[in-house]
Amino acid sequence: MSKVEVFLDQNQIKNLKSILNQSEVGIHLLFDHNLIVEVFKNESSEKDFFEVDNLKKIQDDLMTLLQFHNLSEKQDFIRSLSTDRQHCIVRAYFYIIENNMKQSQKLTH
Repeated sequence: MSKVEVFLDQNQIKNLKSILNQSEVGIHLLFDHNLIVEVFKNESSEKDFFEVDNLKKIQDDLMTLLQFHNLSEKQDFIRSLSTDRQHCIVRAYFYIIENNMKQSQKLTH
């Protein structure tokens, strides 16, 4: 699998941290509950999801999403995406949350 690097400015990092902090406690304000349910009731191939072309589209969508300053603009942007791209951004969001939480856990031995 190819590595995809993402570079964010300070405002984008602050914005992303805020979204991640809320998501870790189960608050997913970016997405309508029904969209999340729809995404996860359908099986998805991780192989297809992690193809470089697909990751590039997701990265572009996430970078665009982070450019918006308020929640309403972010939600409008997500709604403007095709169904497939909405599903991809939701899956990416949950992968990011999962990885962020795993990295935050302290190992005890």
